[in-house]
Amino acid sequence: MLKFQEYTAWISVDGQPLDTYSVETSLATNEVTCWIPSEAGKEFSVHCQNTSAPGLDTIGAFVYIDGQGCHGNLFERWNGNHTVKFSHAFVSDRITKSFVFSTVRLTDEDEFVDATSADLGQIQVRVCKVVLSELYNPAQNELQTEHKVHERSKKAVTHCVGLGEETMIPQTMLRKSHCIGQPLAKFTFKYRDRNLLKANGIIPVPAPLKRKASQEIIDLTVNDVQAGSSRFNDPVRGEHNLQRTKETERRSKKVKQEQKPGVFVEVIDLT
Repeated sequence: MLKFQEYTAWISVDGQPLDTYSVETSLATNEVTCWIPSEAGKEFSVHCQNTSAPGLDTIGAFVYIDGQGCHGNLFERWNGNHTVKFSHAFVSDRITKSFVFSTVRLTDEDEFVDATSADLGQIQVRVCKVVLSELYNPAQNELQTEHKVHERSKKAVTHCVGLGEETMIPQTMLRKSHCIGQPLAKFTFKYRDRNLLKANGIIPVPAPLKRKASQEIIDLTVNDVQAGSSRFNDPVRGEHNLQRTKETERRSKKVKQEQKPGVFVEVIDLT
C-alpha cells in the first residue's frame, strides 16, 4: 500500500493487496511511486482511501491506466474514512468490463520503434479537489487496450492493461469534473512481470543456501573391556570398503582367549 498524508492507495489481485517495492516519495509533487508485480490474465482492482476530516471541499480520486484517463469517484464529504474502488472500465452506458493484466504485442513495424507511450506499464491514482459540471456518456472514456511494442524497443514492458469479463449495468451517466490546483496526492504503480523485477533487483531474491560438506568420521577404536562389562562399539555407518574387508578377514579367524584367574575376558564381535 502507498500512503501520502490522509490518503492511501493500493492494487488488489484475488482480493489481496499487491506488495510494493522501491517506494519513493516526492514532497514537491505530492507523489508516491513504486513497483508492483503483474501476472498476465489476472484481474485486478484499484482502491483509494480518504481518512481526512469531513469538510466542505469536493474531493475525488481519478484513475489513469497506461496514461489514459479512465474515470473517477467522489469521496463522501461527511465520511472521515471512505474508500472508493475501481475494478471495471465503461465500454458503454450499459456495459462495463473488468481490468485485467495482459501481454503486449510485439511487432517489427518501424512505425512503432519510438511510438511506445512513456506511461505504458503504469497505473496512477490522483486525488484532487474538484468542481463538477455537465453529465456525459461514459462510452467517451473508451480505454485503448491494444498496445504494440517494437521488438527493438528499449522499454522493458511486457504487460499492459486489457479488459476482461463483461457486466451489464443499469443505464449510467457520469458527471464531468475539473481538478482545482495541484493534486492532493498522486500514486503511481509501475507494473512489470515478477521475473523481470527480480532480474533487475527490484524484488529481492534470497541468497542460495550453501551446502555444508558432509563429513564421515570413522571410529576405529574399541572401548576397553572391563570385568563384567558387555559394552562394545558397533561398526561406524558409512565405513570404507577397505575397512570392511579388514573386518571380514578378522572375523574369519577364530579368536581364542585364555581366562586368567580372577579376570573375565569377553570376546568382542564387530560384526
